[in-house]
Amino acid sequence: MRKRGGFTLAEMMLTLALVAIVYTIISTILIQLGRYVRDGRQVARERLEFLRSIEDFRYQMRSLYFTPDSTVGLKGLRSSTDKQDTLCFLTTNGKLHKGVVEVGYRISDYVDDKDPTKNGSALYYREFPFPRDELRTLDAHQEAPWKMYLRNVDVFELQYSNSGLSWQREWDLPSPPAVVRVHMERVGKIRERMVFDVTPGLGATRW
Repeated sequence: MRKRGGFTLAEMMLTLALVAIVYTIISTILIQLGRYVRDGRQVARERLEFLRSIEDFRYQMRSLYFTPDSTVGLKGLRSSTDKQDTLCFLTTNGKLHKGVVEVGYRISDYVDDKDPTKNGSALYYREFPFPRDELRTLDAHQEAPWKMYLRNVDVFELQYSNSGLSWQREWDLPSPPAVVRVHMERVGKIRERMVFDVTPGLGATRW
């Protein structure tokens, strides 16, 4: 008798099982690749946001303004929390207003609006549309409330120097420091860390 052509039930079941295994493997690889791509894009976005914020800060510091009567145009203070300093200064390059403005930077805690169980620290910013004889205190002001500038920043540490050889952690002299050293860190998909020096008061263009 001639053998009837076609697949047996066992052969068909084995083929389907192999196809299912291959499909599962390919699906797993594609899912992992998709996750890696999404994570890579998020890291790139976070890094670009971090670098842009640093460049904006440097731009303001390079346009530091001191009043003609040589009153304080920059005040850097240490807070009660280590590596979370505060800084207020006058600059000719504000984010919100033209002319000379008073700006401030500090780190404060926040609670996530979407998930109240999540919290963290962020770099906050404020800007007054006009200067006055003295820099304002860090208290809340209705005229220029503190607003979140960069989320998940937990280190904002500053040092000041007149020579670049010796450094101090606070500054309230009536003359600008020669160099300001800034240490910033941000928590995200990866921890971003940046230490850079700024020579304030040059009045330079952005680039």
